[in-house]
Amino acid sequence: MLLLDQHIILFYFQELVSSVPDLLFIVFDFLGNTIDRVQTVINYVFERLPYNALNRLIVYMILVFFVSLIILLPTIIISKLYLAYQKTRYNQVYVRYSQAVIAYLIGNKEVNEIGDKDKLKSSRFHRNVMIDVLMAIDKAENKVVSDEIRALYIDLKLNKESIRKLDKYSWNKKIFGIRELSHMRIKSENQKIISFQQKNNDVLRIESQMGLIKLLPFVPFAFLDSQEKPFTVWEQINVFDLIRKKRIEIPEFHLWLDHWNDSVVMFCLDMIRVLKQKQAAPKVLELINHDNDFVKGKVIKTLIDLESYEAIAKLKEMYHLEELPNQLNILKSIGQLKMDSEINFLEDKLKSDEFKIRMEACKSIAKIGETGVARLNVLSVNADEELKGIINHVLDPRI
Repeated sequence: MLLLDQHIILFYFQELVSSVPDLLFIVFDFLGNTIDRVQTVINYVFERLPYNALNRLIVYMILVFFVSLIILLPTIIISKLYLAYQKTRYNQVYVRYSQAVIAYLIGNKEVNEIGDKDKLKSSRFHRNVMIDVLMAIDKAENKVVSDEIRALYIDLKLNKESIRKLDKYSWNKKIFGIRELSHMRIKSENQKIISFQQKNNDVLRIESQMGLIKLLPFVPFAFLDSQEKPFTVWEQINVFDLIRKKRIEIPEFHLWLDHWNDSVVMFCLDMIRVLKQKQAAPKVLELINHDNDFVKGKVIKTLIDLESYEAIAKLKEMYHLEELPNQLNILKSIGQLKMDSEINFLEDKLKSDEFKIRMEACKSIAKIGETGVARLNVLSVNADEELKGIINHVLDPRI
């Protein structure tokens, strides 16, 4: 019986093998006929067009576009259907995991009852959905809930999924990993996140800074120590916004005023000025002769905003050694302090031939108050036409 079965199988196999050439012949014959028909259509079109290369090119381009459309249309439809399926699947799993986590938090479920353990182990999709659920639930500022969420994150070994993302080639995967680890306060990968500070990708660099501020609450700005790339305005805005929203402990920013990176120094000067860290004024004053004019301009503005009256004498002393932008900064800064004792210094600058200096000196005298306004009215009597125009402009109540 067994021998008979073997003979039957061998027979059908031989039949199949013998039929393969016939099948191939049919397929190739069909393709050949199709190509012949297309060629016939092309020849028919060419015979009725004036013979030149342009006409042929146009016909071939139409055919290429037509074939591309036939290929792309089903591809687009399939991709749209796949994305819709993935979104529906994500929403279903998200709702199921959300309900399970909430039930766990209120004590109705145990850890081993949350989700499908096998799927969480084998499916990256399920792990990522669970991470999204935990991060979304942990939005409220409740330490007890946050601690339970973090413990659940570790119990389910989701931290390994987040760590894996840091080693991915694509920068967007790295960003997801940084956000997840910093949100869950997993500090084991701090050194790797610090290394992203040296990357050329601005978005990755910003995310690593944001992550380090959350991961290092006692030294949240330690990343500034190793900041070699220019600290861009966009990065500075993001850092300041995080400070404002997260109520992070504010460091003494004068600690970084000796940094070799001028962009870091300017950021720290801005923070000192905005946060009114008046105790930093002596250290700021040490930078008054900085080589970088942009830094020097920030120093002048910071000293005045800190109401450092001790800096006035130094600013007046260096005035004649500075270029026009910093001279204007000095005049503007002196006016902000509204000191009657500086009227004579400002009045002396009205003798300058530079229109911008005369205008800024005039504005600063007016800011001093009634004394300054009265002095400008006296000066306008014998002033030249240009100065009279400046004084009238400054004292115009409509401005």
